Amino acid sequence: MMRSIGVISAATVVALLALSQAAGQQPEPQPQADLVVTGVRPEQIQSFVEQVSAVPPSVRQIARWDEDICFSVAGLPAEQGQVIVDRVSYRAEMVGLHAGRQGCRPNVFVFFAADADGFTHQLVERDRSLFAYFHEENVVTLGQEALSSFVDTPRAVRWWHVTQTRGADGDNLGSDQTQVAAPPPPRPEELKGRPDGFSGVQVTRSQGSRVRSVERQDFNRVIIIVDGQKAAGYPVDGIADYIAMVTLAQIDPNAQTRDYPSILNLFADDPDAVSFEMTNWDLAYLDGLYRSTRNSASVTQQIRDISRRMSGDRGN
Repeated sequence: MMRSIGVISAATVVALLALSQAAGQQPEPQPQADLVVTGVRPEQIQSFVEQVSAVPPSVRQIARWDEDICFSVAGLPAEQGQVIVDRVSYRAEMVGLHAGRQGCRPNVFVFFAADADGFTHQLVERDRSLFAYFHEENVVTLGQEALSSFVDTPRAVRWWHVTQTRGADGDNLGSDQTQVAAPPPPRPEELKGRPDGFSGVQVTRSQGSRVRSVERQDFNRVIIIVDGQKAAGYPVDGIADYIAMVTLAQIDPNAQTRDYPSILNLFADDPDAVSFEMTNWDLAYLDGLYRSTRNSASVTQQIRDISRRMSGDRGN
């Protein structure tokens, strides 16, 4: 269980953030056509997808949420925390997720900290299980080197995803799998006329192929830490959209995105590159991710699938 660290001062963080606008109630997400990026070459879109998509080294799939997502925001007064939750929930619902069901158990933990570097060190040290530091069956992260970078690299926003490997249909694997009694073997008379005629042998069925895997990667939890000092003066909607982007997709923190219009450039040094809200590139990427084949046989196939969807190409 996560323990209180006591380095967050809500009043201090609010003062440091100096959020420059008050966000109103988010509009109700509406059914919409597939989002696409127009006017650019397909290879530019694929380059963007390759840049932003982070994939754990031990798996060959880009992860995503399944159906439910539940937020916990610490370090802000309730009213401002709710603004963040509402905005991120709105973005989650746009890609078909159920956000914040009543009584839900948080799986997205957002912390606003005045001393984000010190807070991150203490949080990882005291609650290593939250970051899947120890081995867990069928649980995947980017690895120890990436976790060290998460801790030691100062950023306005830093994030850590914990992913769970599941069966292609969403079932748990290994010892977590609820065992279902096997059906009785067929009677000899039921085998008459069958071309194999075998009896008393185990039958193995696989849904895997060169284009499909028998497994998929689902997010289990995400930890996000916002540096109150580095985020000072930025609009609350912009910060919330940035949080939404790195919550809904496992983004490479080292991605070079300045050549693309993206909320990931919110904290860019170049004023001309800054975006203060999710752009069509961001929305199309998330839309492509959540419409793509989630149990693709390889990352390459998934990247191509997302890229085609972003460009409006539904061909195979």
